[in-house]
Amino acid sequence: MQLSNIATLAIEEIRKKSKLRLYQTDYVAWRHDILGYYSYQKMDEIMMEALHGEKNRTLIKSSNGTSKSWEVSCGILWAGSVFEPGETVSIMSAPSVSQLEKVTMAYLKSHYGTAAARGYQPPGKINESLEWKYDGPNGGIYIAFGRKPPAGGDAVSVFQGVRSQHGRTYVWFDEAGGMEKHMWTAMEAVITGADARFIGIGNPDNASGGFYEAFTNEKIAREYNLFSISSYDLPTFTGERVYPHTPEGDEMEARMLKSLTQVEWVEHKKRVWGERDARFQAKVLGEFPGDGDTAFFPQRIIDLSHETTIEPETDTVILGVDIARYGQDESVIYENRQGRLRLRDSWGKVDTVESARRIHKVATEERAYAVCIDASGIGGAVFDMLENLDEFADKCYYLIGIDGGTRSSDPSRWLNTRAENHDRLRTLMAEGRIDLDFDDKELADQLTNLTYKFTPRGAIQIASKDDMKTVMDGSPDRLDGAIYSVYDVESLLGKVPEGTVVAMEPEDVEVDYDFYEFIRGPGAPIL
Repeated sequence: MQLSNIATLAIEEIRKKSKLRLYQTDYVAWRHDILGYYSYQKMDEIMMEALHGEKNRTLIKSSNGTSKSWEVSCGILWAGSVFEPGETVSIMSAPSVSQLEKVTMAYLKSHYGTAAARGYQPPGKINESLEWKYDGPNGGIYIAFGRKPPAGGDAVSVFQGVRSQHGRTYVWFDEAGGMEKHMWTAMEAVITGADARFIGIGNPDNASGGFYEAFTNEKIAREYNLFSISSYDLPTFTGERVYPHTPEGDEMEARMLKSLTQVEWVEHKKRVWGERDARFQAKVLGEFPGDGDTAFFPQRIIDLSHETTIEPETDTVILGVDIARYGQDESVIYENRQGRLRLRDSWGKVDTVESARRIHKVATEERAYAVCIDASGIGGAVFDMLENLDEFADKCYYLIGIDGGTRSSDPSRWLNTRAENHDRLRTLMAEGRIDLDFDDKELADQLTNLTYKFTPRGAIQIASKDDMKTVMDGSPDRLDGAIYSVYDVESLLGKVPEGTVVAMEPEDVEVDYDFYEFIRGPGAPIL
């Protein structure tokens, strides 16, 4: 090789190392040069302070749709790219594996691919086990890996032993508001190095825990960089131009604006919630709600249900059905397999006969043990058809009609059966006995938006369907279907059999007529 070529390569290597040193202290420059991404000014300032500022602990609370998870994943790629493999390690955690897999890691993989496509190959490879590893001469080296909150609270032992030997351990919490206390202890146990850092992001919808305390406890707050992002800080509201005025810049600007919270969405929430509502405070302003927070399903138990995995051990299936009342609503069927709840079918407005046929078809295909259906309003007509029409005489499942307006089993605790049924689902979720589909965003939204209050006698009263319809711009059909699928069929009919359900003709079923008359009367369900 000629000396001139050697000199050229040496100079190029010096330039690369010089630029790498620049990137180590300028995250925004790296993100622009390597990924081709820009962000709005407030996010740039936050990330520069989080990664390069004096304090090594940073928390960011924000409204919905601020791109914080996207940005944090860029930060994780930065930490693993601008230092030599082994100099840094990033530990990522969230309340559920689904959050790590489908948000944090999904974005990280996307950014990794973007960098490679633009001619910059990050070190190592990202696998399907929440790991980014580099195979060096002395074996595999972790660049980043995800850890879910372990059962039993022993998070410290899971985190320990994986800190960077060079002191550059980064800990990243997504949905930090849902992280349990032991996870904060584990985080503190590994950011002991001189250059270690912690960055946590989340929505302020949980008025307890380490995330909340850092923002509200003056002593703890002094240890953190604390930032808040409101929807009104976003370019969709401020008009801030982020990308340059070029054909490519115009395209990137449009894509970015579409990903952020829209003005129309905020205006809608202002109308239906009101600016003093707890949900408006958290999801629009990025502030912790005050004492007026009336969410019935706390975010932590929604996260727990997304994290819970149930592998059914029997074929027993119970279906929960909610029938659409209005033209834009949907009829839904949820199937419950020992606590594993999944949307089985949904359809728009059709006549009651067609709805009955769809329910019967699914129940027959799934060999359902019971079909629990809303028997008030339009659902009552569908129930009557399934119960009485010759077309459905071959049904091999119990048909249970539920009227939420009837008297609860304990009026001092629940205003009516509807409140009792909602509370049953919440209790099962809190006990880790419900497995919800992380991708069922409509159900998650309906769980989050459901509100309640106490009657003068101290009984729980759930917000009416009409109120919920106004709040969500639609009826809580999926939530109702899910609730009906976990109805206490066992206590109503006796123990649910294990194994394959054996079909029986109605006339062959032994009935306790005293009990039958009770449940047919002005009380709970209809059998």
